[in-house]
Amino acid sequence: MRQFLIVLCLSVFTMNVFAEGDVAQLHLHLSGAQSLNAKFVQQVKDVDGQLLQESKGTIALKRPNKIRWESTEPFHYLLVSNGKTVWRYDADLEQLNTEPFDANLAQTPAMIISMTIDQLAAQYDVRVKKNGNAREFILLPKEPGSFTEMVLMFTWGKLTGMRLTDTLEQTTKIEFINPKYNNRFSDREFEFNEAEAKKS
Repeated sequence: MRQFLIVLCLSVFTMNVFAEGDVAQLHLHLSGAQSLNAKFVQQVKDVDGQLLQESKGTIALKRPNKIRWESTEPFHYLLVSNGKTVWRYDADLEQLNTEPFDANLAQTPAMIISMTIDQLAAQYDVRVKKNGNAREFILLPKEPGSFTEMVLMFTWGKLTGMRLTDTLEQTTKIEFINPKYNNRFSDREFEFNEAEAKKS
């Protein structure tokens, strides 16, 4: 289940003149943010809608490919990457795994924020649903992967949540609470510090 946490996160933003349609609208929504930080609540439900797990924590993203995902409830789990190295720390087990950042992690949902429009168009079929000031962008992967559908939810142009459906038809919904864009982060935020991790 903890692997679900890793599923969340990264993408980039650069506009090409030939971009049109829903994928271009999605890119415009994402391209306003060079960074994002928020608290989150994540719920995993089975195919019948029964709650399997709920977790809470904080997330910070910075272009390109920097992420800090820290679950604090019901267990402490930390995923940090500076775009070159990935650290995964399980505080309960006091276990640290370190590996190079690779293309597979770059394509995970959490990294969607830093994707270019070419990457979005190449990897997903995109359509948008509009309801007042709310937008839901539905992304269907063009190649089989860990999820079959991803929905990005925006209100007043701000990313407020994500919903993923996996191949077992389980649904993971992540709500971003009080999301803030373009805050300045020290690169140190995206480096693993074991002493600090043990304190938090």
